[in-house]
Amino acid sequence: MKDNTREKNGSWQIRAGAIMSYVGIAVNMIAGMLYTPWIIRNIGQSGYGLFTLASSLISMFMVDFGISAAVSKFLAQYIVQGENEKIGDFLGIVYKLYLILDIVILGIFSVVYFNIETIYANLSTEEIAIFKVIFIIIAIYNLIAFPFVTLSGILTAYEKFFQLKLCNIINKLGTVICTIIALLLGGGLFALVFINVFWNLITICIKLSIVFKETNARVNFSYWDKNELKELFSFSVWATVISIMSRLVFNIMPSILAAVSGAKSAALFGIASTLEGYVFTFSDAINGMFLPKTVRASYSQEREKNLLGLMIKVGRINLSIVGLIVIGFGVAGIEFIRLWLGDGYTVVYICTMLMILPDLVYCPQQIGRTTLIAENKINYQAYIYIFVCIVNIIIALLLCPTLGVLGAGIAIGTTYTLRLILMTTVFHKVLNLNMKKFFFNCHIKMFGALLGTAVAGIALFWIIPQSGWIIFLCKCGIVAIIYVLLMWITAWDKSEKELVLGTLKSMQRKIKRESGSVK
Repeated sequence: MKDNTREKNGSWQIRAGAIMSYVGIAVNMIAGMLYTPWIIRNIGQSGYGLFTLASSLISMFMVDFGISAAVSKFLAQYIVQGENEKIGDFLGIVYKLYLILDIVILGIFSVVYFNIETIYANLSTEEIAIFKVIFIIIAIYNLIAFPFVTLSGILTAYEKFFQLKLCNIINKLGTVICTIIALLLGGGLFALVFINVFWNLITICIKLSIVFKETNARVNFSYWDKNELKELFSFSVWATVISIMSRLVFNIMPSILAAVSGAKSAALFGIASTLEGYVFTFSDAINGMFLPKTVRASYSQEREKNLLGLMIKVGRINLSIVGLIVIGFGVAGIEFIRLWLGDGYTVVYICTMLMILPDLVYCPQQIGRTTLIAENKINYQAYIYIFVCIVNIIIALLLCPTLGVLGAGIAIGTTYTLRLILMTTVFHKVLNLNMKKFFFNCHIKMFGALLGTAVAGIALFWIIPQSGWIIFLCKCGIVAIIYVLLMWITAWDKSEKELVLGTLKSMQRKIKRESGSVK
């Protein structure tokens, strides 16, 4: 009975969390489109590049050694197995380790700070001075916030997806509104930095409150056990490698570009990486919610059948979402960037496309990656990430000095394609998942709708040349309608159609209730 109740609550949380996720993503995208170019105009391309550079540099060192991933994995496992008493003990070990890591990272930050002039010799004296201040502010915030990254993992393990996604929306809206006000009042780059830090701290407080009110997760600071520590490290060592390598793929690129091409190239890459991030964010909006379900499937009697079924189900939903974004950007991206940023940014479009095309195949495979976490087999993923990260750096160092941001796009696009091939092999060979069946049910069955939308979209944007925002949005709306119609006719099964209709009906009922309450 408890399992059924938990399953129903989990399903509701997934649906509600998914809706809130996409609302949050829409807020992020709209805010990004409207105020990112405005910010660049207010603080300058160089200032925006310095902000991007400082954030990426610090992110490279904010490695939690896989502990945050371990929190989600082990807490979900304890909940499924009914071992709730282990939760507090486990968190006690986790937080002790975070305090130790904070001290180590503080030492690293100190070394980096006193060598900034040497690392970024290509920057001007004024840019170095500004960069140092930004670095200090962001570094102090990250040291304070570091132990609290576990909060998202706790909420995920307890399937509090709605609350978690709501926090993200509050964070973004607060940041955007305050940034706009600050810049209108004459604030500059430092105001942007302080506002981001402030709202991130507010979000931490809200998450902490939710954990205390809606979960039984409490930290037993006095607990210590060597065996559990070894179990934690057996998982976290490889999660650490993955975290470091995945961060390096993206976060090292602004540093390479700044060193060989200057701050403006780093700024252009920052725009392209933001657009690529939206694609991944749309995918990750639902993927992160399936860890508890994946854990339950891994512990079930019909493991391979249940895991493959879950992977196909989630993969088809994922591809439906990511497919529209990738195809849509491929068709409308150049016109969008011209309207958004002006002329002279075509390289951003090319760079973005190189990075998002592999996502069309990689993102729908998220359940495979989640299974590696659930079954403590992430060492295979770690080996792959080490290899592709090395390849990425080599290609970037070879191409960025001559091609600039385009070289960065080629490097990451190649890296992502290589990662896709190797990870697919792991899912098939190590997890014993029938990837041929997965691709047939997911990509092959949906290929016609994807191709048809691409052809129709290209024809539409060719027939109706570039104009203003209104005509552009109308063309995008037509492409979206074509996509949905083709998916409905040729690709979606009965359950997926019911999911679409059910979501629309639920949103309609909510709108009616809210309009009624207003009256």
